[in-house]
Amino acid sequence: MLSSVRLDFFFAGILLMSVSAAAQDLTPPVPQRLVVHSSILNEDRVIWVRTPREYEHDKAAYPVLYLMDGPAHINEIGSTIDFLAQNNRVPPMIVVGIANTDRTRDLTPTHWDMKRPDGTVNANPTSGGGDHFLDFIQKELMPQIEKRYRTSCYRVFAGHSLGGLMVIHTLITRPDLFQAYIAVSPSLQWNDQGTLHQAQQFFAGQAELKKALFFSLANEGNTPNPMGDGFDQLKKTLAAKAPKGFHWDSARYPDETHGSTVLLAHYAGLRTVFADWQMPVNAEDGSPEGGLAGVEKHYHGLSERYGCAVRPPENLINQFGYQLMGQKKLDEAIRAFQLNVELYPDSANVYDSLGEGYENAGKLDVAIQNIERAIAQGTLISDPNLDLYKEHLKRVQAAKAAADKAK
Repeated sequence: MLSSVRLDFFFAGILLMSVSAAAQDLTPPVPQRLVVHSSILNEDRVIWVRTPREYEHDKAAYPVLYLMDGPAHINEIGSTIDFLAQNNRVPPMIVVGIANTDRTRDLTPTHWDMKRPDGTVNANPTSGGGDHFLDFIQKELMPQIEKRYRTSCYRVFAGHSLGGLMVIHTLITRPDLFQAYIAVSPSLQWNDQGTLHQAQQFFAGQAELKKALFFSLANEGNTPNPMGDGFDQLKKTLAAKAPKGFHWDSARYPDETHGSTVLLAHYAGLRTVFADWQMPVNAEDGSPEGGLAGVEKHYHGLSERYGCAVRPPENLINQFGYQLMGQKKLDEAIRAFQLNVELYPDSANVYDSLGEGYENAGKLDVAIQNIERAIAQGTLISDPNLDLYKEHLKRVQAAKAAADKAK
């Protein structure tokens, strides 16, 4: 049974989320279309870039997920990231989706004309251009993305089928190009499992590897294409002896097809990559473990692990502040709201919440100053909750007028 404190916080949280959901724009972010000319590939490449909703309202830098078969999956994985980020399970991310021109050429590391069981050959005349494709990503695409967008130093590479094959190939040939790798149904049967054998040799020679990998398979068996065998062998290799610091997981989805498995695999892959992202909470009341000091410690640790500055999420601090306020710990609540102002000075909501903290503490003059700041910032960024801030200001001004009159 929930304690009365936790019940108060629970219902307050629902109210806050309901108000926010009613006011916010529910339209998902629309990917932007770029055309990047590649001298390496001697062609123009269409790139789709999906920024987080928060991107337009702050000055933060964001991790980037580079995605093969971009048009097919960018909105699916983008929405999955949005959902997980709203629940503080992953950071908001920029997604860079690469459209195909010659998919077999770009997403295969070696040339292979596959022999069928009946002796005929499935010719792949352009196959084997994967390393040129990676050169394009590393030397031409990444510099363009990092020039045009606010990117942090953390990068994830994700691909499906032949794209999954390229994810594994990239990890074992250019491990420092990305910090994390998601391979959905990787085609490890390619060229008689050549990439799989390279991977087995690579992992055997690595004493330490501070990277993350998730790979998966659907109901794809051993014939006619032995994808299942490649998956099982890679899993066996890593289970026997993974390098120190190498964080990996795998999953098999027997109820999914080669196409339908992507949604589940992306979700699980993101959870694996950011397995320690969520702030630990107190089992009794759901508050951050260790209070504000615990929050700062946790996110400092994440910054060290991921190699980039990681801020505590605005909504996490905000909800904790309201919980403290509900417990009548007003000084601590105000400190939480002040921390959010320091971390997110371009947000309007942080000033309104700080104003509410001062309002509850009876410091109405300071409350009014902060709510006015919320309205000014909200007007500047077209905050959907602007009308709520204005109503809040009227309420506090009326309370102050009544208090002044009573003196």
